[in-house]
Amino acid sequence: MADPHRLHDEERGATAVIVVLSLVALFGLIVLTVDVGQLLFQRRGMVNASDAAALAAAQTCAGLDDTDVPEAMADAFALNNVGSAITALPNITEMVGCDSEAYGHVSVEYAMNQNLFFAGVLGISGPASVRTVATAGWGPAGGANPLPIVVYTGNDQGSCDIHEDTPPDVDCYLWFDNDLFNGSSFGFLNLCTATDPCTHGWDVNAGDSCPNVGSSLRDDWISGNWSGGPNVVNYPDPTYVCRVSGLSSSNWSALEQRIGDDLIFPVNDCTTQVDSSGNTVTCFPSQPPDKYNIIGFMVLNLDEVLDQKSEWEGASGTCDFGPVNMTPTIGDFDLDTLHVSEGCPSYDVLAPPTLSAPGNNPFPCCTLDQHYTFDPNSNVVDWIGNQRNNVTIEWDWSAGGPCGVPPNNSSGVCIKVHTVEPRFGGTDPGEGADFGLRSIRLCDLPIGSCPEQD
Repeated sequence: MADPHRLHDEERGATAVIVVLSLVALFGLIVLTVDVGQLLFQRRGMVNASDAAALAAAQTCAGLDDTDVPEAMADAFALNNVGSAITALPNITEMVGCDSEAYGHVSVEYAMNQNLFFAGVLGISGPASVRTVATAGWGPAGGANPLPIVVYTGNDQGSCDIHEDTPPDVDCYLWFDNDLFNGSSFGFLNLCTATDPCTHGWDVNAGDSCPNVGSSLRDDWISGNWSGGPNVVNYPDPTYVCRVSGLSSSNWSALEQRIGDDLIFPVNDCTTQVDSSGNTVTCFPSQPPDKYNIIGFMVLNLDEVLDQKSEWEGASGTCDFGPVNMTPTIGDFDLDTLHVSEGCPSYDVLAPPTLSAPGNNPFPCCTLDQHYTFDPNSNVVDWIGNQRNNVTIEWDWSAGGPCGVPPNNSSGVCIKVHTVEPRFGGTDPGEGADFGLRSIRLCDLPIGSCPEQD
């Protein structure tokens, strides 16, 4: 017969083993939850620190005129992201082309120490080192896969002022209409390069013949379903790109599907665009240019596409004052004051007035046989002719919609955007200004994604 005391002791011994094994497993779970969790959390921060450091160093290297030290800039941005990042030793592990080449890259490695709270119970001593690496490269910002929709330098196209120093996050609008571009072109251009399967229209000679491009191909370009290009700019030398005629509502519908995206628009310097013979034509000529001169790109985030008059129209109407007897000594008539006194609606623009009397054609203004003068800056009418009775002053007014005062045709299209960044060299390309603009991005040398490897 078994000794009950002995059996009891054996059971207690087995229980002790189970408890010890359970504690080991329990501490293992605690280590995974607390210590490993903390290490993963800190690693995420260190990835941000290394990425920021690599980009800061690359920005310093890409700027040919600055005096910043890449290592110091990298350390500063690493510490801004993780205050405990170790910067005592050089953390740039490789640097190629800094402050000297159009292309280059810089690699960094940063670490921090993380205390372990429970791992010591399992024989794992701390602190643990959290170490991350990153590479950033730079190269000329002269190539892109843009939209086939041109924007003009300056602000004649809307409220955006497109130039090399355009700041980010500015809300504005741009108009595309016959009053601006003429000939139903609406600012479309040909993205096909010499190596693409479609008919060449990008970077052609000034006197070359321009092919047309169908609406479906433009839809593909706008939608981003295009593997051609990249479209390279020769700035400060000209980059002539063929204008595309025609208008299709599907093109604007395709653009509307890109709302919320950062989109790259080619920038035209209208002072150097050319006609079909290669002759320079002025900005906004009566006939559209045959080729735009693209000097760079503008990145805009698309907020809204207003392609119907009902979406962008404002208000307009006609006001009048009189009749009044006009004499050479009568005082001036201020249309701004008359507009209010006659109870006319609020306005943004007043058109030049028409003065007439019963039985007379409208009186001529501002000619050799003038009866009155009109100052469009002050909106003041001054009667200088002989006495005329029962004269009426009549003027048109316009109030802007979501894109300001609209054009004088119903087919105009307005896009509302906010600025992201310019990628071109200057507003005076004829002088060959070079602003040394470089595109900078994170990349991976082993897989060949750095700008110098493109």
